[in-house]
Amino acid sequence: MKRLSFKSLFQSEIVRNSSVLLSGNVLGQAIALLIYPILTRIYSGADFALFSTFTSVCALLTIFGTGRYEESLVIAKNKKETSDLLGFSLKWLFFFSLVLFIVLALFRKSVFSLFKMEAIRDFWYYIPLTVFISGLLFLLSNLAVRKKKFKIQAYSNVVKNSVNSLSRLALGLFSFTGIGLVFSNVIALIAAVFPYSSLKKFSISALRGKWVDEKKAAWQYKDFPIFNLGRNFLSSFSTNLPFLYLISIFEDKLGLFSLSFLVLNTPISLFTNSLFSTFFENISTYEREKKSILPTLKTYWKSIFLYILPLFVVAFFIAKPLFSFIFGAIWEESGIYFRYLLPWMFLMLATAPLYSVFIVFKKQNKTLWVEVIYLLLRWLALYTGVHFMNFQLGILLFSMTGTLIMIVFLIWIYTIIRKYETQITAIS
Repeated sequence: MKRLSFKSLFQSEIVRNSSVLLSGNVLGQAIALLIYPILTRIYSGADFALFSTFTSVCALLTIFGTGRYEESLVIAKNKKETSDLLGFSLKWLFFFSLVLFIVLALFRKSVFSLFKMEAIRDFWYYIPLTVFISGLLFLLSNLAVRKKKFKIQAYSNVVKNSVNSLSRLALGLFSFTGIGLVFSNVIALIAAVFPYSSLKKFSISALRGKWVDEKKAAWQYKDFPIFNLGRNFLSSFSTNLPFLYLISIFEDKLGLFSLSFLVLNTPISLFTNSLFSTFFENISTYEREKKSILPTLKTYWKSIFLYILPLFVVAFFIAKPLFSFIFGAIWEESGIYFRYLLPWMFLMLATAPLYSVFIVFKKQNKTLWVEVIYLLLRWLALYTGVHFMNFQLGILLFSMTGTLIMIVFLIWIYTIIRKYETQITAIS
């Protein structure tokens, strides 16, 4: 079997498509990072803690809002099936967001009290809106992947990051610090929808589809809400667990952690999501055509360890003084949490772009159980910190758990692809 070289990887369709998405993300993140030193001198740690909790809640609800059907758009068999799945998803998203608005409008006091999140109750009306727009962006983004319109995704990312950063700055300067971060996020999401206007015709056509056909298509891809929804909900819940669990216990410390999490997780997530889109499209195509996948994956992993790992090592040693210098002396402790997060985030780079392997090879049911164990271990890690009233200990154990599970996923992905390679070699 012919092996893939570094040169051939960088000339491949995966890298060409990913580079388009990454260019948009890099530009958007550059703007965000340039403004962050100003934002940390305008907004308090409590503001960042509340914003992180708000976005965590919205992220979890958005998973239910789409039912994870957005991923089915990429692997649908034909245009008709894609249209039916999109039509079903859009209608379900609107219905879910509307019900969410009604529930919060009528019972918000009881709901937020039940989940011990009274701190974000005043922002309740932004939650259904954020869920709807975020879900719409997920659907349009995956539709763009299906049609290989990666430049649209890149432009949308630039718009979202730019609008978010600039509106945060403007609102902060005018002393709207209590709501500035939340409102800026909503405005940025709305702005990010407009670059997808070229997909408007297809989307409107999908909305006019027959409900009978849409239900039939949705049933054919029922694994996505049954298994992928559960797995993604548990994954998102465990990732955001510090903001959901600790907001009423360590609000001040949580604000310091939220900065390190935002500075590191946001670019990592954008990077992995960009690669996920292109890897998903290519891996599903390769599997249908019985082509070799492993050489590309091995070369990607070599690239990560050779070129990215050294940057993480350097970041580990300079994080604490750098945070103090860039963001201000009161944020020095954020550098400590940044160090704790680095091993987990590095392994996220190696595994998250390849999660589509579990979808393509229908392992969603097994990954669901791994995520259950993952969540329990992470809760135990944070509970240990709460028990000893030691926030740093809880975050350290939380990050170590993430590192361990990422190693498990890395080995698992390799095992699945290795088995597939053996099968196609036997056939040929």
